[in-house]
Amino acid sequence: MTRADPTARQWWTLAAVATAVVVAGSLAPGAATGGVPAGADKLLHGLGYGAIAFFVAGARRRRSVRALAGVAAAVALLGAGVEVLQPLAGRAASPLDALANLVGAVAGVLAYELSRAR
Repeated sequence: MTRADPTARQWWTLAAVATAVVVAGSLAPGAATGGVPAGADKLLHGLGYGAIAFFVAGARRRRSVRALAGVAAAVALLGAGVEVLQPLAGRAASPLDALANLVGAVAGVLAYELSRAR
């Protein structure tokens, strides 16, 4: 059996779902997020924005350093924008969360590239 590569439409669908889940979770009122242990939220930020970046990189199918850097930058900017909006949802904006978003976005595009290098 051979494994078929996902189509661009499938990648974009996964990217949209990941984005919706991450943004909804990030903008949910503070009480709705439950008691996440201190520091664990940074891991969640990294994983969430990493997933978005991974799927967007897959959808774009361009493997140049410039294209991957653009994906990481766009996803990190999305994360920074969400941080700016969080006070409107009764949550505190955090520069460390934005940094975790950036690290996750870079890790996501690197993970995509490594998965393609097999």
